[in-house]
Amino acid sequence: METSFHLIFVFVFMLMGVSILSYVNILSVLTYLLNILLNRKRMFLLCGAIALIEIIVHQCLCVFFIGWEAGFQYYIFTVPMLAFIVQNKYWYSIFFTIFAGLIYSLLYIFFSTGTPIYYLPEKVLVVLHTSNLVGTIFVLAVITYFYGKAIVNAEQALQIQFDRAELLLANILPKPVAERLKERQQMIADGFAQVSILFADIHKFTEFSSGMNPNNLVLILNNLFSSYDDIVEKYGIEKIKTIGDAYMVTSGLPVESDHHAEYITDFAFDMLKATNEFNEKYGTKFSVRIGINSGPVTAGIIGKKKFIYDLWGDTVNVASRMESNGVPSQIHITEDTYDLIKDKYIVKKREPIEIKGKGLMQTYFVVGKMNISKRS
Repeated sequence: METSFHLIFVFVFMLMGVSILSYVNILSVLTYLLNILLNRKRMFLLCGAIALIEIIVHQCLCVFFIGWEAGFQYYIFTVPMLAFIVQNKYWYSIFFTIFAGLIYSLLYIFFSTGTPIYYLPEKVLVVLHTSNLVGTIFVLAVITYFYGKAIVNAEQALQIQFDRAELLLANILPKPVAERLKERQQMIADGFAQVSILFADIHKFTEFSSGMNPNNLVLILNNLFSSYDDIVEKYGIEKIKTIGDAYMVTSGLPVESDHHAEYITDFAFDMLKATNEFNEKYGTKFSVRIGINSGPVTAGIIGKKKFIYDLWGDTVNVASRMESNGVPSQIHITEDTYDLIKDKYIVKKREPIEIKGKGLMQTYFVVGKMNISKRS
């Protein structure tokens, strides 16, 4: 745009008989061509400085040769705005703002009432003054438009990144916990009197995965666990984590529920169903051991880096033991969980088994869900 203006003024000043300013405009065109080369070499600071100095020097020469009334000094007003947009260095922008203001003041003091080198008819001066004033307003409007557009684009890009970060945080942490963490709580620990915890593990997965291509292995695990994630959404329970081929979920926190044991048992049945459907689709022969326990836990976030929302307590340990001492394709539960669901599910009593750290325990297998007639 600037180059086009200068080319036009080359011929305008030739027609007016002010050949010196035609040569000045030719030099301005060459300066902008040089700037194109500098810009391609990513010398942005030097490129911007040359462009801003050219604007100031050019207007000074125009005022010197044809006077204040021609209105070329107005273009100096574009320098501060260009300085702040072209570069993100405050010292650079402030320098050119002060420099432009100083030059404009000096031009006004020494040339606003002086006699120019070249005399131009009053009508020509009126046309030049008007066109330069309008031209300055136009340039400022264009700068403002692109500056505003850049701000909108930056805000949209920032919003996209913010939404991605929010989605990522929501996938890592329960929403209420994420909100608390954003309030700069470095440690979060909450006690819950009654929750249910489920551990699931793919039976003989190590044997299956030995010698398998790592990418295919991860792809299979991802597809299987993604089907489990969909079921988590269905029941509104919380996925805590995956550890290798193990999957851990909980019900009854961070939002407490009186039906936590039922929700997690229903989830377990759907988990077995999803595994069978996966086997049919991909030709695999996976079976899942599932263990469930109910009771009090402490839940929260500790540490400063790579944190996760985790659970602690004897209830968690026993739930893990239910899985490791379970039977493939069976839902293995403790007596605590049994007491919560016995009126709604068909449960098979198991012979007491030795549980590490707990001794002999009475446990159960959940066989199915009672229908209405059986409940009554």
